[in-house]
Formats: sequence, structure tokens, C-alpha cells
Amino acid sequence: MLKFFLSIFLIPLLLFGQEPKEIQVGSFNIEWFPCKDDGEMMKKYDINLRRPPEGNATNIEALFGVLKELDIELLGVVEIVDPVLLAESAKKYLGPQFEFIYAPSASSQKIGFLYDSSVLELVGQAEIYTEVMLDPHSWLRPAFRGYFKAIPSGMDFHAIVTHLKAAPSGWGKRERQWNVLYNILKELPGESGDKDVVLMGDFNNVSKLRENEFVPLIDSLGYYWVTSELAAQGKFSNYWKPDYSIERIEGSLIDHLFISGDAKQEYVMNSTRTGGMCADGESEYLGENIPDYNEMISDHCPVFLTLRVDKDND
Repeated sequence: MLKFFLSIFLIPLLLFGQEPKEIQVGSFNIEWFPCKDDGEMMKKYDINLRRPPEGNATNIEALFGVLKELDIELLGVVEIVDPVLLAESAKKYLGPQFEFIYAPSASSQKIGFLYDSSVLELVGQAEIYTEVMLDPHSWLRPAFRGYFKAIPSGMDFHAIVTHLKAAPSGWGKRERQWNVLYNILKELPGESGDKDVVLMGDFNNVSKLRENEFVPLIDSLGYYWVTSELAAQGKFSNYWKPDYSIERIEGSLIDHLFISGDAKQEYVMNSTRTGGMCADGESEYLGENIPDYNEMISDHCPVFLTLRVDKDND
């Protein structure tokens, strides 16, 4: 009888002590955080748009409510106006173990990584790729790389987040940015000795080429276009307004995840997911049916994948 009771108490303790076998890694464009559509707040950050928006600021509590529910261990984030506020809010709403690192740049929209330091360790210094800006004095964003190691298994990988030039007319610059990224991805394994790479971010593939803006380069590198799984399901990563005179938003897929051939060995196939208002996969929303998420949090949604961390096949 004593053995029976001991087993009842020990099983939960053993389960609690088990190391995680999987983690979620993702990307999220948190629209002009924390300003979102508040043009007056933007001016306080010295952001003076030609046509300032007249909507609301980010609902920070709602934003972190979504992130807490999704429980993503590593999130590459873009469009961060106030990185200090993001870092403080993450600790307040997600827990003191959450850390935020970002790439300083001339752009008012910063990029960085939000991660759970009880699950992932940042190894060494993160690297800023200013060459992705094309010109060191431009307002384009750099790319940013962190080298992360899972605790306690030791499975390690590179994560690179980027936010490429927007608009259909921006394809010329995006093409040059992709050529820079291609060289970074090609050289990184030899320079670092680790071939596990996850590339993520907002790639703004909105020209007529759509996914063909990047597919040829990704294929030539032997990378897997993870978010092709979302495309195959007819799902989206963001919503935009084709016509501002009509209360209608339309879905598109411009936030992406890519993994190197080696990292594919740790990737859980068909695990790609999207959160927020994109989770339902609706192609459009009209009028009062537009989700509150769109007004409160962002016009983009988190996209994320699952990696096995109980093995490392480098």
C-alpha cells in the first residue's frame, strides 16, 4: 500500500521534472507597437507620417493575452517602436524569465527576439546584418541573428529575423535584400559550424511574383519553405484594406518561416500554425464582422512551427 501511495505522488514529480521535447519558434509583426493606429502617440516617438492614422494604440494586455495562450518559446518580432516597453510588458504578462533583445537602427521600427530564457539560452552576442539595409543611412531594417541553445538538451540553432521593404513597388529593393540574405545564409554554416538555421519575418512579398520573390533562392539553398503548409491550407498571416472607403479586410501571406535542410531533421512536419484572427483562415472580413483583434493588436498574426529539441543532428 505504501508503494502505491508513493507512486501516486512521484509520478507528477517525475513528469514535472522532464525536459521539454519540443519548442515553438515563430514570427510576429506587432504593428507599430505600441502605437498601432494612434497617430498622436507616434508623434511622441518622433514619427511624423505624411498621413498619420487616427485609430487606437495597441491594447497591450490583449496582445500579451494572445501570446500567453500561444506559449511560443522564441518569437522574432518586427515593427517595434518602443523596445523597452515591449521588454517590460513581456516580463509583466508572460513572466520574469522572458527576455527581449533587438537590433538598434535608424528605422523607427525595430526588430528583435522575445524568448523564454528558462527554455532557451542565447549563446554569445547576437549579430546585426546592416547590409540588408542596402545603405547604412537608409530607413530600411537590418536583419538580426541570435544563436540559441535549448535547456538542458543542448540542441542549438541560428534564428534570423528580418523585415523587408514593403509595397509592390518595393520589389526592386526586396530583390537586392534577398540577394544579401542569400549570401548570409550560404556562408553562415561554414562560419559558425552549425547548419541548423531558422529564417523568419515579414517578407512583404506583394509584387505580382508573390512567393516567387523568394522560392528560387530558397530552393537553391536547400531550405524548406515552412509556411508553404499554410499556403496549401489557404491560410493567411495578415489582413489588409484594398479599399479604404469600404470596411473590408482581405487576407494575404507575407510573414514566413524557412528552415535549412539540416534543421528540417528537427522540424515536426505539418506543425506550422498561425494565431490571432488568422487562425480561422477566413479570406476576408466585412464591417462589424472584422475581429476586434485587428483594431486592438495588429494587422498581422503570429506564425510558428515546432522543433524537436531532444535531438540535434548536426
